Order: sequence, then structure tokens, then C-alpha cells
Amino acid sequence: MTVEQKLQDYILDNYKSIMQFAKVADLPYTTVKGIFNRGIWGTSIQNVIKICNTLSIDINALVNGEIKKDLHINQLTTHEKKLVVAYRNHPEHQYTIDTILHIDEDEDLIPTVKAARSKDNNQPIEVVNMPDLSKFTPDDSDL
Repeated sequence: MTVEQKLQDYILDNYKSIMQFAKVADLPYTTVKGIFNRGIWGTSIQNVIKICNTLSIDINALVNGEIKKDLHINQLTTHEKKLVVAYRNHPEHQYTIDTILHIDEDEDLIPTVKAARSKDNNQPIEVVNMPDLSKFTPDDSDL
């Protein structure tokens, strides 16, 4: 099954119609239908972002041909919020919890994505984590 078919099925599982989804996503109906016909790789990144945000799906997973629910911090359950509070209230246990859960302090919570279209629009694009460039500062000779 193609990523376009998976996306269309996911939309129809969550909305009454493609037209209803297009209205909610603030996209022209013809644009959404065109994605299913021409392929997602032929559309603009802005439209892909709108689609992913509206459906709350992970754009990185979509790039790999998967439909995966995206985690939004504001969608934490009551239990998850209690865990965060308990974690913050017990700094003496944070290292142990991080170790058990394999949490790397230097790892970004939200990975950055480098994306570009390939010559063959049906091929997935390469997704890589970008380094943190804030630690690099120009020296006086660069100014």
C-alpha cells in the first residue's frame, strides 16, 4: 500500500470525507485530492506540514511511508503529568530514571529534519538529525 493510500485511509478513518478534512486543514480540496493522485512527494513541504499538524501525525514517519500518531506535549494524560511532577520533585532519582529509560540528555526531544525532493519524486527523502549549530560562533576574521 502506498503512503498516499495509507494517508487517504487515515483521513477517512478520522473525517467524514476528504472535503471535510481539507476544510479543517485549510487546504483546497483539489490540492488534497492531487496529493493522492500525483503523490505526496510532488507537493510543497508547507502542505505536508499542514496535513501532519491537522492529523497529529509524525512528519518523520510519513517520510518513511508510515502513519504514526505524533506526541504533542499539550496532549499529556493526567497520569503522564503526575509522572513529570514526580520526576521534577525528586532530582535525586532523575539519573536512575534516565538510565532505565535510556534518555540521553543531549538528544533533542523534537528532532530537526533536513529534507529535499529527489529527482524521482516517488523516492523517500533522506531524514537526518541536524547538529546544534548554536555552539559555533564566528571569529573576528569572519566579520
